[in-house]
Amino acid sequence: MLPSVSATATARRLHVGIIGGGITGLTAAFYLLRAGHRVTVIESRRQLGGLATYYNFGDFCWDKFYHCILTSDQPLLHLINDLSLSQELRWTETKVGFFTGQGLHPFTTTADFLRFPAISLWDKFRLGLGILYTSRIQDGHSLERKPIGPWMTKVFGRGNYRKLWEPLLKCKLGEARHEAAASFIWATIRRLYSTRDKGASKKECLGYVRGGYHTVFARLVRQIQGMGGTILTETPVEEVRADGFGDMTVSTGRQRLHFDYVIGTTPSGAFSRMTPELDDTYRGKLQRTRYMGMVCVTLLLKRRLTPYYCTNLIEDLPFTGVIEMTNLISLEETQGLHLVYLPKYTSPGDPLFQAGDDEVWASFRKGLQQVVPDLKDDDIEKRFIFREQFVQPIQETGFSDFIPETQTSVPHLLLANTSQIVNSTLNNNEMVRIARQAVDLILTQAQAASGRQSLAEIHEIASIDR
Repeated sequence: MLPSVSATATARRLHVGIIGGGITGLTAAFYLLRAGHRVTVIESRRQLGGLATYYNFGDFCWDKFYHCILTSDQPLLHLINDLSLSQELRWTETKVGFFTGQGLHPFTTTADFLRFPAISLWDKFRLGLGILYTSRIQDGHSLERKPIGPWMTKVFGRGNYRKLWEPLLKCKLGEARHEAAASFIWATIRRLYSTRDKGASKKECLGYVRGGYHTVFARLVRQIQGMGGTILTETPVEEVRADGFGDMTVSTGRQRLHFDYVIGTTPSGAFSRMTPELDDTYRGKLQRTRYMGMVCVTLLLKRRLTPYYCTNLIEDLPFTGVIEMTNLISLEETQGLHLVYLPKYTSPGDPLFQAGDDEVWASFRKGLQQVVPDLKDDDIEKRFIFREQFVQPIQETGFSDFIPETQTSVPHLLLANTSQIVNSTLNNNEMVRIARQAVDLILTQAQAASGRQSLAEIHEIASIDR
C-alpha cells in the first residue's frame, strides 16, 4: 500500500510546475494538489494523455495505443480508486495465441502448451522450467549485466531460443536485441506471469476502465481543476532555469512562469534540450537513453479475427503482434466494431516514420493476410495509422548505471519519465509509480526546508495586488 500523500502535506504551500500532461504529469499534479499545493501543468500538444492518450474513432472514443490493467498493478489501481473510478473497472479472462509457419495456435492453457507444434517435447520441458525459474527471481538487478541472448540460451535451451525467443525479440526490439539486458525478458515474464491465477487452470485475467483512458484523463482533469490546478495546453516549453535563490523559471513562447519546483516528464532528449543548467554527469545519463519508436496500424473490423487478445508472432512479419482489443473489452465500448492494433516497435530513424500511410498499410495488410487468410477488404470498416518516435527506452546491459535520478543536478528540478523504469517494462502502472516517487521527494524536501518566501509566492502576491 502506498502512503497517503495528503498525510505528508507541508506547512508552506508550494507552486509546482509540471512539464508534460501525460499519465505521469497528471498523476503527479493530482497528488500534489491533494497534499495542499498549487500546480500548473504545461503540455505542448492540444490533447492531454501522452502515450496513454485517446482517439475519437468516429463512433466511439478509445485508447490511441493499446493498454491493459493487471491485477498486480497496485499504484495504478490505487490511482483509479483515488479518482473514485473503481466501479468502472472491468476484468476479463483472456487468451493468448501464437502464429507460426503452421498457422495460429492457442497458447493459454497447459494443454495448449503441450500441443504447440513449433518446439519439441524436450524444448517444452525446458521452456516451462525456464519460465518458472525466471518468474521466481525477485530482483532483476543481477541480470542487467548479462546480454539477453546468451542468458536466455542458457536458461531455456538453444532450441527454444532459436525457434521461439529470438523471433519474438526480433519483433519487439529489432537490432537492439543484441544490446539488451536479460533483465528485460525477466521483467516481461514476471509481469505477464502476475496476470495468471495461482490455481491449476492458470487463467489469464486482464482489466480496463469503461471508456478507456479517456475516462481516467477526464476524471484527472476534473479533479485537478476542481482543486485549483491550472492546465496549459499547446504551450511548448523552451527553457527551464534556476534563479539562484532556489526557485525555478519556465520559459514558453508566450510567458515566463515561476515555481518552487519543476517536474519534467518528457522524453530524456527533450528534457536535456530545455535544461541548460544540468551538469555534464546528469546530462550524460539523459543522452545515453535510447528509445524504440512505434508505428501502429489500428483497424475497425466488422468481424472477429481470432479468439486471442494477443497473438505473438514467430514469423518475419511487418508488425510486432496482433492485439485484438475487443477480445478484452466489451463490444459495447466500440459500437459493435472489432478493434485491432498492429504495432511495430522500431528505431526512431526507421523509414516507416517517413513512409506514407498507404505504403505502411500495404505492407501491414500483406502481413495480416498471412495470419488471417480469409480476411477480406469488406471486413475492414476503417483504418488508422499512428506514429510515436520515443516510446520505449532500450534496457541495455548495465543500464541502471546510467538511469537519471529523480532529483537532477539542479536543486528543485526533478525528472519523472520512462527512462527511470527499473525491474519492469513500459506500462502505465510504472509511470504512476514514478510520478508518486517524484511527488514524495518534493514533499520530503519541502518538509525539511525553511519557511522563506519564494519567488513564486512573490509573483503570486504581485499579481493579486495588480
